[in-house]
Amino acid sequence: MSKTLEFMRDVDVEGMACLDAGTGAGRMARYLVRKGARLVYSISNSQEHLHYARSQCSERELQKIVFINADLASLDFLPAETFDLITAHMLINVVPPVKLFSILKELTRVAKRGAVLVLIDYNPLSSYQTSRSHLVEDLFRLENAIRYLIEGEPALVWYPSDYVVDVLERLGWVGEDVRLIYSKTPWEKELLKEHLDEIEEMCRRFRQRDIGERLLQRAVGIVNQIGDDEIIYAGTVYGIRMQKK
Repeated sequence: MSKTLEFMRDVDVEGMACLDAGTGAGRMARYLVRKGARLVYSISNSQEHLHYARSQCSERELQKIVFINADLASLDFLPAETFDLITAHMLINVVPPVKLFSILKELTRVAKRGAVLVLIDYNPLSSYQTSRSHLVEDLFRLENAIRYLIEGEPALVWYPSDYVVDVLERLGWVGEDVRLIYSKTPWEKELLKEHLDEIEEMCRRFRQRDIGERLLQRAVGIVNQIGDDEIIYAGTVYGIRMQKK
């Protein structure tokens, strides 16, 4: 079990109706089924993520997981107070600030009174640094700059845990547990290459090809400075568990 899923160890899942906000690779949805969830709605606005997550499920898991392509800021198709447990695993770091409150507000609306929310995500990269952390920071800054130029919003946002807790408290959640899951976040080259692939895809969208090529070359240059077996530590990962009043 990964450290992030270990944070779920004491969460009662048996017989629960669950909402997994942000499907990703589907690991959380599958974990909830294995822990005894009655039903899991796994919602993402990425059809690619949904397709991959579905392909990783067993027949038994597919009987209890409903994969839905939807905007988490607009869950009008779901009645209020539907879910006993809501999870958001590495979701909000890809949510721009203008949408964060809307998403958390919708998640609050569909949660039952007494429901539990488990949110796991990244603190700012500055929360843990070494002499090599700047390579990770430089790559993500470049990815954000390119996304701003292409779509007018960032690719990645690092919300401090204190800020997230404050927003959730204003929406009617009360704190149960807030802790560091990773006191230093490991970034392997293979993971950073996935971000490089995203950068390459965005750079193809520039009308001025020379601009896209120069930005891509800069990103490749950053990743090439990292050893194949090197792990660079930057930032921390937190877990938040709260209950709806």
